[in-house]
Amino acid sequence: MLAATAMRGLAPLIGPLEATFSISVAIPKSFTGEKRKRIEEGKLFPTSKPDIDNVVKLLCDAMNGVVYGDDMQIVDLYVSKAYADAGSTTVMVSMKGTNDGHNRPEGRRQVD
Repeated sequence: MLAATAMRGLAPLIGPLEATFSISVAIPKSFTGEKRKRIEEGKLFPTSKPDIDNVVKLLCDAMNGVVYGDDMQIVDLYVSKAYADAGSTTVMVSMKGTNDGHNRPEGRRQVD
């Protein structure tokens, strides 16, 4: 549903694509001040569920036929998973191989 909203009625992207996934995992309320400090210092990372590859696969499949024709079009994939105050996932899909696609709304899609 969010992907369809992000597309604003535009046709799915066609051709080679680049996708960036930013997965934010909510900091557990049970974390001590020490753990929170380690997160801020970039020394503690979310190594628990959800598995990063499972999230990406689920979202890639969900965007088939909406953001792009098929996820096999993705030729470059960038993924990160980090702690944040609130959990969220942001996906950016762009045309690969042309600067033109990055500067026009029909060549780039962001789904939050």
